[in-house]
This record gives sequence, structure tokens and C-alpha cells, in this order.
Amino acid sequence: MEESGENWPSNSDLEISDEAILKDGESESVCDDDYCEDQIGDPTDNTKENNEKEITEMLKELSDVMGLKKMDELSIIEQARDYLATLQERVRELEEEAGSNICTNKRTKLSSNITLPEVKAKVLQKDVLVIVHCEKQNGILLKILTYLENLHLSVVNSRVLNFGKSILDITIVAKMDDGYNLKVDELVKTMRIAISTQ
Repeated sequence: MEESGENWPSNSDLEISDEAILKDGESESVCDDDYCEDQIGDPTDNTKENNEKEITEMLKELSDVMGLKKMDELSIIEQARDYLATLQERVRELEEEAGSNICTNKRTKLSSNITLPEVKAKVLQKDVLVIVHCEKQNGILLKILTYLENLHLSVVNSRVLNFGKSILDITIVAKMDDGYNLKVDELVKTMRIAISTQ
């Protein structure tokens, strides 16, 4: 077998025909005019069909999201527009509410202009995880670590991150010593008081 292709017929030897030659030498037309046009068709028709199918699928998904019962395109689009307007209004309300909550939080400062810190604690066997969000103060980390040591908690690890210009995020992992005897809610309450006092 030769791979060079020397024995292959040239393009001029090949003819394109709409007829097939049968075994007994008779010829039969492979396609009649109607069949060939239906099979070949205009390539843009397939693109249009695919686009229409995609649009139909998108409209169906949109109607499912909004819980619509009507399936005609105009109803879906009109209700989608109304639904979008409702969502935008809800976003505005939530943004205004969030803005007013920030103002409210600013008003809940103590008379000495110190915000009560947020303290969270979790206990797992002899390990204690303490998370503190508080205003920046000189020596605040030393104050917290000393307080924990006085409660018979040995600090294993601590991390301090700045949150904005005036807030600290402090995370501490400590181990309970033999003298530790507070419940988690008592630890949180006493730490809040200790941090907020000067």
C-alpha cells in the first residue's frame, strides 16, 4: 500500500451527481428537489431556530423564578419588569435601613464616648477561643492578655487586625489552667466590663 497518494483519483476525475448507480446499472436520483431543499436548508434557519429555543428556555426559566402561571412572552416580560422594579425598591429600602442602623449604633455609645466592645467566646474541652472587636486604645492588647492571665487562662496564640481606622479585631486562643472557674457567658460579660473601663 502506498501512502504517497499517487494512485488516488484527482479532483477532475471526480464528478458530483445527484444520482446513485445501483448494482444492475440503473441510476436513481438521490434527492428530489423538495427533499434536498428540506435537508440542506438555509444555514441561517438553524441559527434562528437555536436563538428562538434559547429565548424560549430563558423565558421559561424567568417565569419559573418569578412563579408565573402565564407563559406568553409579553406577559413574562411585563411581569419580569415589574418584579425587577420591586427588587430595586427593596434594595433601596434595605440600604436606607442599613444607613439608619449605622447612625443608631453611633448613638449607643456610653457617656464617656466609649463603645461597649463586642466579645465572643467559645470553649472546647480545655481550649478557649476569644474574639474581641473594640475601639483602638493604647495598650488594649496588653490589658486583655493580662486580664485573661489573671482569670487563669494561659494564652497560646493571639492575633490583632485593624478594621478600618479605629477598630481592632483581636482573636485569642488560650488554655484553661486549674484555677479557671468561669462559664462562657460570665467570661464574655466580665471581659466587656474590663475592656470598657479605663
